[in-house]
Amino acid sequence: MHQKRFAKGIYSLMPYLIEVFESHAVRHHAKWYRKFDYEPDSIGREENLEILLIDIFAMLIFTMPAWGILMWFNPWGGVIFIGVFFVHRFLWNTIHRQMHIPEDVIFRNWGTYRFLARHHFLHHQNAGKNFNVVFPISDVLFGSVGVAKLKDVREMLRLGHIMPRSARTQKSLIRLGFPLLGANH
Repeated sequence: MHQKRFAKGIYSLMPYLIEVFESHAVRHHAKWYRKFDYEPDSIGREENLEILLIDIFAMLIFTMPAWGILMWFNPWGGVIFIGVFFVHRFLWNTIHRQMHIPEDVIFRNWGTYRFLARHHFLHHQNAGKNFNVVFPISDVLFGSVGVAKLKDVREMLRLGHIMPRSARTQKSLIRLGFPLLGANH
């Protein structure tokens, strides 16, 4: 999604991949959402925030050799592999939208959500790191975990993705102009 890694012939056979690349890497990262949690353009605000059902079916076709072989040896393994695509889509659509268009939702202050939001925020700071919003263990396995810089930590504090551990630190941050629950919450 972030680089055109396939041979040119693949893109001619599957032009859909060019649209996925341009929608995510070019428009979502470079044109829209320069500020992580705010996009003033109504078109850009909605683009590439959700994985469409057609995207899932395209990925299932693309990965058919993997899950087909798995299903041949273990039908349950193949069914679970396919099920993970749909679970990932549901979680991505819920979490990714919340990260970019914050609303008052029940999971906003959960530690797991804040961890995933930090992980994705760092992806927007360095598009070559932290690729997986929903299952960040894959970034650990593939060595693509990003590291926060001081400016990133400050912004994650502003967004409410990092919460101070002590009341003293909270008071200091409020005195410095940082809101307690993030600017847009």
